[in-house]
Amino acid sequence: MKWIKLLLIGWLTLVASLFLASLLGEISAQLFDASRDFQNFIKGLVMSGLVVPIVLYLYQHVYRMTGNKPSTPVYSWKRLYHFFTGVFLAIALASLGIIIAGYQGWLIIEDWHAPNQWYGPLLINITFAFFYEALPEELGLRGLLYDVLRYRFATWLSVLLQTLLFLLVTIAVALIQALVGLTPGVSINIGYIILIPCFGLCLQLLRLWTGSLWTSIGFHLAYLEIMRFAISPHQYGVSPIITYDGSMPELGALICVIMMVIGGIIVSLAILGAKRFIRKST
Repeated sequence: MKWIKLLLIGWLTLVASLFLASLLGEISAQLFDASRDFQNFIKGLVMSGLVVPIVLYLYQHVYRMTGNKPSTPVYSWKRLYHFFTGVFLAIALASLGIIIAGYQGWLIIEDWHAPNQWYGPLLINITFAFFYEALPEELGLRGLLYDVLRYRFATWLSVLLQTLLFLLVTIAVALIQALVGLTPGVSINIGYIILIPCFGLCLQLLRLWTGSLWTSIGFHLAYLEIMRFAISPHQYGVSPIITYDGSMPELGALICVIMMVIGGIIVSLAILGAKRFIRKST
């Protein structure tokens, strides 16, 4: 039952690290009147500082359990080029969503803001999102937890269970935050409960067809920045890259999100299907 122990430790590491990161960020604000950027720095430092070394250590136990240590692990720097595969795919799908919404008149771009208005905050947020969200979550969920599940279950079941664990991480952290008097980092509603498993499925499939966690990390990071600086900048209090209007701007924004998440799933399934067909044909 070693796999259950590894699964539980990995999942608890993510939950505890997310909670501690948010707690220390809140403490820095209350005790030292820290700026939002400094709070984010603390959160990213704590999250990656805890998750990355613990997960890499647990991976050694996974390799001993499976009896197979790959020469180039899914998180290897040698697979780093796939980071740009994920980034470009997210941008392409979001752009397609904007085009579709614009063609329907739901979302009309009114202005592209000069880079000097947003590139500074964007670079800062990229650094924060990488160390607080994209890197540790992908390494822990789409990496370690999936590989532990895959040792015991078929691929399709491992993918589905990973998406459930992803959702449970966010719910558990929100509940702990509420219990100790902190404002939960996310609002748990029907839309969120639907989005998170779909997003987790998309990210896991990206790893499967490229064989690299860096694809998931790149896509995750690009998705976050597109959401914050292009689709819903006012919700996050950042300088927007674009300003848009239209007959139904909320629907247009939703189309962009659907295109990135569902589009990523469809593209991944299509590529996986094509690769399987080629393997059977040869």
